[in-house]
Amino acid sequence: MRIFILGARAESSLPRDVWLQLQYMYPRALLHLIFIGPESMTNRDGEYPLPERTPENPFGGIVEDRLGGQMKITTYVDYFHTMNKAQYFGPFDPYLDCFMLFHPGLGHPASSHEWEETLPQLLETKVPIICTGYTQWDLERDINWVSEKCRGEFDVLLEPGENIFRSLRWDLNDQDPHDVSCGNWGLW
Repeated sequence: MRIFILGARAESSLPRDVWLQLQYMYPRALLHLIFIGPESMTNRDGEYPLPERTPENPFGGIVEDRLGGQMKITTYVDYFHTMNKAQYFGPFDPYLDCFMLFHPGLGHPASSHEWEETLPQLLETKVPIICTGYTQWDLERDINWVSEKCRGEFDVLLEPGENIFRSLRWDLNDQDPHDVSCGNWGLW
C-alpha cells in the first residue's frame, strides 16, 4: 500500500517510531509512505543530506527501507505535479494507493496557487484523497475552493467533520489572539 503524503512538512520529521505504529493497524500490509513537498526535509538536513539527482534517482528521493520488514519511507523535495507529469509513480491503484493532505491550505489565498496544477492530477488518478484542517472554518474554506475548481469531478466519500483523533493541543496565534487552531481538527 502506498500512502502519498503531499505538501509534507512536520509529518516527515516525526520520529519513525510514530509511523511504525501503522504496522499494528495493518499487520499484513506492506506500507510505503511517500513524503512529497518542498518543505519535506525541513529540520532534517543534518539527518540525511539531499542526494544528487541522477538518471537512477531523477527527483533525489531519500529512501529509508530499514524500518522493519513491512515499511519503507521515501522523501522527495519536489512538487507532486512535477513528478506526476514525468509519470514517476504511475500506474495508480485506487485500492492500494491513497493521498493524504495534512492541512493543505487548498483554499488559503497564500497557498491555493500551489495546488492549482496538482488538484486535477490527483482527481485524474481516481485514488482516495484524505484532507485535514486546523478549524471548521479552514476545512470549509478548502472544501469550497475544491468545489469551485472541480465541480462535478469528485465525490465526497467521507463527510467533512471533526476528527476524533485530532490533536488535543490548541494553538494560539501570537499575532492574532482570536486565531485559535488545532492540528488535524477536521477531516474530509
